[in-house]
Amino acid sequence: MSATDPLQPDFAPRGTAWYYATLHLPPDTRRELMLLQAWWRAVRAIPGSVSDPIVGAAKLGWWQSQLHALEDDRAEHPLLRELQPALRQAPGAVALLRQALDTVQPTAPQPRENWQALHAELLRGSGSVARVAMRLAGGRDAPAQEYAAEMAAALDAVALLRDVGRDAREQVVRLPRALLRSHGLSEHDLLELRDTPQLRAALRQAGQLARAQLLQAQALRPRGPRRAGRLPAALGNMGQALLRELEQADYALLEQRISLPPLRLLWASWRASWAR
Repeated sequence: MSATDPLQPDFAPRGTAWYYATLHLPPDTRRELMLLQAWWRAVRAIPGSVSDPIVGAAKLGWWQSQLHALEDDRAEHPLLRELQPALRQAPGAVALLRQALDTVQPTAPQPRENWQALHAELLRGSGSVARVAMRLAGGRDAPAQEYAAEMAAALDAVALLRDVGRDAREQVVRLPRALLRSHGLSEHDLLELRDTPQLRAALRQAGQLARAQLLQAQALRPRGPRRAGRLPAALGNMGQALLRELEQADYALLEQRISLPPLRLLWASWRASWAR
């Protein structure tokens, strides 16, 4: 990626978790994964960029047509054109991307009923993209695929917690309804940005559920010096570190968005590159 690369603005910016998690990978593989992540960010940004569901559906439909065109070497978008050679060597990758795209809603997402439903949706969405990423990195066997998908779903759950205040300010609630009800809360309570003991308790419970998912995902990591497994391992280390920061803040997340500094991200990636 040179400074004159026309796709540079679409890549994971320097300082992000994805930037550091891919540092240890070969340049060609890293570029492919950057392109894949840029595509996923682009489609996931659609609900927040439109107010009319018809417009959102049209944009998502265009991306679906681009994925279909990709199989016939007719994709127009530069991200997909550059990804095409790599995806051609990863059987089933385009079908997984279509599955992930199907989980993106035309406008702001609605909360799922319970944590299990949320987890299933995250597996179909980011989990499918993670399966493609693992294939591009060389991990195509079933255990590696399951590991990548479960880790992606767990990381999305942590991100949901991190972004709860930002989402509420944008009139979006992603915490499951059943979790809120168990603490005497409704979506309205969250949208009003009321930091109450009940809300803190709900966020703590969500943090416990997210941690359990992270631990379950980490237990699936294939053993041995396999380069392909280092990407989800690095991201998992970052997710654990971020979750600890949320816990230390006692889940005071309505008025702040906590993130890890670059050195913490670099350390997490380095640990993963040496782990067996």
